[in-house]
Amino acid sequence: MNKLSFALPFAIGLVIVAWVGMGFAAGSWLPLAVTAVILAVYVLGAVELSRFRASTAGLHKALQDLSQPPASLGDWLERVPAGLRAAVRQRVEADRGTLPGPALTPYLVGLLVMLGMLGTFLGMVVTFKGAVFALEGSTDLQAIRGALAEPVRGLGLSFGTSVAGVAASAMLGLLSALSRRERAEAVRLLDSRMADALQPFSLVHQRQESFRAQQLQARALPELVDALQALMQRIEARSEQLDQQLLERHAQFQRDATHAYTELARGVGASLQENLVAGARQAGETIRPVVEGAMAQVVQESQRTHERLAAAAQAQVDALSQQFGATARTVSDSWTAALQTHARTSEALATQLQGCLSGFSETFEQRSAALLAGVGEHADAHAAATLAESTRLLEQSRALVQSREEAESRWVTQQGERMEQLTALWRTELAALREQENRNGQAAVERLGELQAAVAQHLGTLGAALEAPITRLLHTASEVPEAAAGVIAQLREEMSRVAERDNLALQERSELLARLSALLQSVNQAAGEQRAATEALLAAAASVLEQAGARFAQVLEAQSGQAATTAAHTTASAVELSSLAEAFGHSVQLFQGGNEKLVETLQRVEASLERSTARSDEQLAYYVAQAREVIDLSISSQHDLLENLRTLQVAPARPAAVAVGVPG
Repeated sequence: MNKLSFALPFAIGLVIVAWVGMGFAAGSWLPLAVTAVILAVYVLGAVELSRFRASTAGLHKALQDLSQPPASLGDWLERVPAGLRAAVRQRVEADRGTLPGPALTPYLVGLLVMLGMLGTFLGMVVTFKGAVFALEGSTDLQAIRGALAEPVRGLGLSFGTSVAGVAASAMLGLLSALSRRERAEAVRLLDSRMADALQPFSLVHQRQESFRAQQLQARALPELVDALQALMQRIEARSEQLDQQLLERHAQFQRDATHAYTELARGVGASLQENLVAGARQAGETIRPVVEGAMAQVVQESQRTHERLAAAAQAQVDALSQQFGATARTVSDSWTAALQTHARTSEALATQLQGCLSGFSETFEQRSAALLAGVGEHADAHAAATLAESTRLLEQSRALVQSREEAESRWVTQQGERMEQLTALWRTELAALREQENRNGQAAVERLGELQAAVAQHLGTLGAALEAPITRLLHTASEVPEAAAGVIAQLREEMSRVAERDNLALQERSELLARLSALLQSVNQAAGEQRAATEALLAAAASVLEQAGARFAQVLEAQSGQAATTAAHTTASAVELSSLAEAFGHSVQLFQGGNEKLVETLQRVEASLERSTARSDEQLAYYVAQAREVIDLSISSQHDLLENLRTLQVAPARPAAVAVGVPG
């Protein structure tokens, strides 16, 4: 439908221009050239409007496809035509600015009309010039009429350029209006999307979110300060607790080590004594079977030697006896020689036996002495070795105990030095931490002072009306970390003063209303009194009239003859009635005047109430604006303070971690 609504007027304008140009095809070339220029301008305007509509269609499509907020505004703007991105971004972010319209079309619409008129004027100039030449060059009437008829027909053709220009201008203007209407619909759709899907990208929404975030930060600032103070208190308590625990553990370790080394020395001494006794006993037990075995062997060896000697002697005696008996039977005559030989042999044998026995006895004694000496030496050597080993063990035990005591003393000294170093380190770290915290606090105070100076210099041009609140705000901001509480207290005081002023204004209004009600009551009372007076006057008038009528009747009945007197009384009654009427009229005028004064008084009261209400509204608006500016300035200063605290929070964390991690 949109394409048809654009193509149909364009086709109509194109047909009109072509129809006019076909009329000039067989005539003069000048209107034809002007018509061709009109056609070119018309096509140029249509091309620009076509591109304009294409950009509008692209924007409309991008807006229709936008159902939920995009991830970023730049990603969505890539779908918007390039010629509209900057304008759409400015309209979305700043909520201002208009989309660009056709640049040449408004000028081309007027240019088409001017070209049509130009062609008409040129055709008229050429036509009139030819008519002048025809009139000057001929004197025949028929020729003159023919010469005039031809320019008149050419004049009709020259007006065709105006027709073409006006028609093309009208169609191009219609196309421009249709294109602008489509752009207006796209702008309305863009505004509707700016209210929902594109709202997060607007500066107003971002300011609101930033203001909301600053409010949240301002609310969280006292909690952050309390948390930091609680953290520092916990760190100090933890440090004191760690110091106490370390001292207790060191003392317990000293007690345990002393007790352990005492028990160790006692156990080593007892074990050494037991080992020495057991070693001596074991050495005695070991030497006893050796000595007993050696003595038993010596006795057995001597017995065996004696038995062998006795057996040899017995065998030798038996052999000699048998040989002597045999020899006595065979050699009887050599008895003496044999006896002598036997005696000598016996003596030699006895001597030899005695020598052997004495040698054996000496050898046995020597061997026994040597054996006993060897056993004694061995026992002495073993005892000496045992004593030396025991002495060496005792010396080693003493050296071990001494070295252990020295090592323990060195360890205690080292531990004391280490504890002193750790204590000095902790004190140094704590002092450094305090100094760093002081420096950070001083830097924060200096930074806040710089910020206060910058804020004071920047806000110096706001006027004398805000000078006092800004001064109070700067004075409050200098009292870190109580700035937020001071500003909030000041704001509360300001709001309390505003509330008190409002209460005073309300009290004044209530008093004014009370006075107005009292005035109305008095007016009502006066009106009642006037009404009562009027009724009394009316009653008095009625009574007077009744009395006058009664007296008149009595006078008429009693003194019918006294007409003059009755006339006089009637005249007096009439005078009284007239005076009564005048008094009644005067009372009515006084009542009307009182009512008018009452109305004027009520109008003045109403005007004063309106002025008081307007003044109170202006004061309230001024106080609200002042409080809002104070809140904005306070929130900005608190935001800067929070950023400084965040940057300074890293510095205390590292010494705190060192203080917590050293005991472990």
